[in-house]
Amino acid sequence: MRVKQSRVFLCWAFTLALASGTTSCRSISQYVSPRVTGRVVDEQTGQPIKDVSVQRSSEAPRSMDPPKGGEQLMQPAAVSTGADGHFEMKSVRSLSLISRMEWFSVSLSFTHPKYERLTKSFRSGGTTNRSAEPLIDTGDIVLKPSSR
Repeated sequence: MRVKQSRVFLCWAFTLALASGTTSCRSISQYVSPRVTGRVVDEQTGQPIKDVSVQRSSEAPRSMDPPKGGEQLMQPAAVSTGADGHFEMKSVRSLSLISRMEWFSVSLSFTHPKYERLTKSFRSGGTTNRSAEPLIDTGDIVLKPSSR
């Protein structure tokens, strides 16, 4: 009986917190992944590379912990570089009742059939303005031609 009462109380507390968060001017959504921009170029010529697939990389699953289907579906789709080698990945927001200001870390994989695959990590500073969209500008990413 006591467990049931505490569950009812927690349910009411969560509903009240959610209702107060949605009726105030402050949004309860926050950025969980920054917008990422950059350009991909050839190591030898310095020329931009078109059609490079750029994707956020998640941590590799542990051998005893295979990836779950829902986690794989939530993985953002890859973007491709344009003729000028530029790419842009949209930021990601999520609902949260607890506000966090954090440093973002993003790992990106760059793949193209004529180049060696590259995975690189980037960091950006947190923001003090809750409405400001976090951004990571990777600058030029250099790919090595494949030896195949």
